Order: sequence, then structure tokens, then C-alpha cells
Amino acid sequence: MKRILAILTVVLTISSCSVTDEDISFDPKDLLSGNWTFEYSNNGETVFKRTNTLPNEKYGVSFFRDGKFIERTSGWCGTPPLVFSDLQGTYQLEKTLIKVNIEGFPGNYHWRIISLTNKELVITYDSADQETDLQELMDLFNEIYAMATSESCQDANDWSFTAYGSKACGGPQGYLTYPNSINVNLFLEKVAAYTQKEKEYNIKWDVISTCDLPAQPNGVKCENDLPVLTY
Repeated sequence: MKRILAILTVVLTISSCSVTDEDISFDPKDLLSGNWTFEYSNNGETVFKRTNTLPNEKYGVSFFRDGKFIERTSGWCGTPPLVFSDLQGTYQLEKTLIKVNIEGFPGNYHWRIISLTNKELVITYDSADQETDLQELMDLFNEIYAMATSESCQDANDWSFTAYGSKACGGPQGYLTYPNSINVNLFLEKVAAYTQKEKEYNIKWDVISTCDLPAQPNGVKCENDLPVLTY
């Protein structure tokens, strides 16, 4: 009996340690369907790795055979602590073009498949008019984010926060912290310009969003050299 138990223990141990890429399920006739987790971006291309499930705290997307689409994201703010949630939507696949429509910003966008295997998906934004507008928004947000994160947080009294963006249903997308040591007037001008451009983008491309408003913070605190909003 002891010998049998020992053999069973070894078998179970080997089985539990032998999970490989081959164990991730996929349909060879529909390689796009499934869960894809973000790996990295390089030269305008974004690389995803196929996974059995989406991780709780990492960007990823899911394509379903019935045309449903899920994007797991923490949004654009990037201010800790990051909270990931799922955006629901639909998609259409036209040869190598993926047309995505989600309930939230950016609403509608196109991905062009560069390569697709059972393990890896490589995409790039398709150069359509809407994607050009979206890229301009992202470039402006990146400028804002670079200014907002240019200093480490040592003293909360040296930091402030402001609302940014425009949800299609009204109200801001969220709140950004920023150090008072930067050119605050220039920073707030860029935030205002971004908010107006996103409002125009929503109207132009008929973007839809949820009507819930983000909680309004009451201050900033420093944690591990990072600014964290308090409520």
C-alpha cells in the first residue's frame, strides 16, 4: 500500500509540473478566438501571448466565436493603485483586419494582424481616419502623462490633482496627480486641450460609454515614491 501511494504521489507531482504551452486550448480553424495577454510593444506593433485565462492585473483581450469581445484594462491614467476592469464589446474579422467596437473610450478602432499562430498574436493599429484621430489623442495624453510622472513623490504637499478627459456620456474619464514643480499652467492647458479633443472625438465617431462618474479624490499621498489619490 505504501508503495502504491508513493507511486501515485510521483505521478501527481509530475502531472502538476508538466503544464506547457501545448496545454493551452485553441481551435486550429479559428486561431483568433481565445484569450490573449499583452507581452510588449515595439515599433508600432503589439505582441500578445495566448493564455487559458486573462490575468487579473495585466492588459489582455478575449475574442469569442460569437463575435463578442472583452478588453481587460486599467484605463489610461496609470496612477497607482491600478484597478483592472473588463470593457464589453464586439468585433468583426475581415481577412487580416479586426474591427473592434467597445462601450467606452476609444469606442471603435481597427487592428491589422501582422502574424497569428496558436501561441502569438501580433497586431498594429490600422491607418484609418478614426485611428489617426485616436493616435493624436494618445500622443497628447502621453505628453500630459510624461509631465505628470516626471517627479518622484516625497512630500504630498508638493502634489495636486486634476480631472482629465471626457466620457461620451458626460463627466471626466478620471483624475491625474501632478507635481507642483512642473510648469503647471502649461500642464493644465494640455489637459484642457486633451479633454476638448476627446469630447470632439466622441461626437465625431459616435462613441458610447457608461454613465457612471469616477469617484472624486480629496487629496494625494506618497507611497513608495509614487503619488496615490486618496478618497
